[in-house]
Amino acid sequence: MNNSLTIIGAGAWGSALAIALSHKFDKIFLLTKDKASSDALGKQHSALSKPYNQNIFIGYSYEVISHSKAVLIATPSSAFGSVLKNIKDNVNDIPIAWVTKGFDPETANLLHETFNRYLTGHHPCVISGPTFAAEIVEEKPAAIVVASKDEKTRDYWSDIIQTETLRAYTNSDIVGVQVGGSVKNILAIAAGIASGLGFGANTQAALITRGLAEMTRLGVALGADKVTFQGLSGLGDLVLTCSDDLSRNRRFGKELANNISTDDALKNINATVEGFKALKLVLKVARSNQIEMPICEQVLLVTEGKTTPKEAVTELLLRKPSQE
Repeated sequence: MNNSLTIIGAGAWGSALAIALSHKFDKIFLLTKDKASSDALGKQHSALSKPYNQNIFIGYSYEVISHSKAVLIATPSSAFGSVLKNIKDNVNDIPIAWVTKGFDPETANLLHETFNRYLTGHHPCVISGPTFAAEIVEEKPAAIVVASKDEKTRDYWSDIIQTETLRAYTNSDIVGVQVGGSVKNILAIAAGIASGLGFGANTQAALITRGLAEMTRLGVALGADKVTFQGLSGLGDLVLTCSDDLSRNRRFGKELANNISTDDALKNINATVEGFKALKLVLKVARSNQIEMPICEQVLLVTEGKTTPKEAVTELLLRKPSQE
């Protein structure tokens, strides 16, 4: 079989995985959305410290999928559905997984539901966990989760994704892994706001802990296993994203803390802020399931200019005392 991998999405994460996995494949096809994007990408992604290896081929045509043994989707959630629609006639029985985080903005569904709508003959598989693209490229040790209800599918992808410095764990809870990967980005915005206001480690610990409770409540309501949120794709990813400025979501929150408008903050980050894109969708799902998510609600009010960052944190602290 042809030992080639197609990665759809040449952002920092897709590019980092292409570099990290390049020694395991004869060729990696790294696809952008169009010719202009391919031409602009050059030989190295601007957010990464290493150039693309010589066996990484940048392009934009889905025709290369037929020459690949597997397909990995690494686009933003806003493009996920359109990618599936475009590739569904080309993939046949080729295994497909994704590292995209978020809900489908068109339907407010989790991405595996969108996947099932377009690719009925495939087992959905999501790869998520506490990983910064820049550190993966620099081969700093990390761990990640491969989730699918189908054992063969998750074992197949865990074998592909694991390297000498990236440890892959498997999980059957595809719902919980996706909820954790999406909600943690919103909570990282809150952590960034608190950090930007000059609040300390006590505040960060409270936000992470109570944020984990919000994430777990929503996940369980959607059918996830509560235990999943104690693992890498829940607590692990949450701690990472809330604690380090490599997180675009945390940096976005710090921008907001300086009373910069949402539009200007997004311009300053100059990259996809998945937490902002997922915010209204997550709260829509939470409200429809009667799940309280007070931290996420305050983040929404700040981004809409309906409250100040300081007022938002104060409101959370003044909430009526309750049992943990």
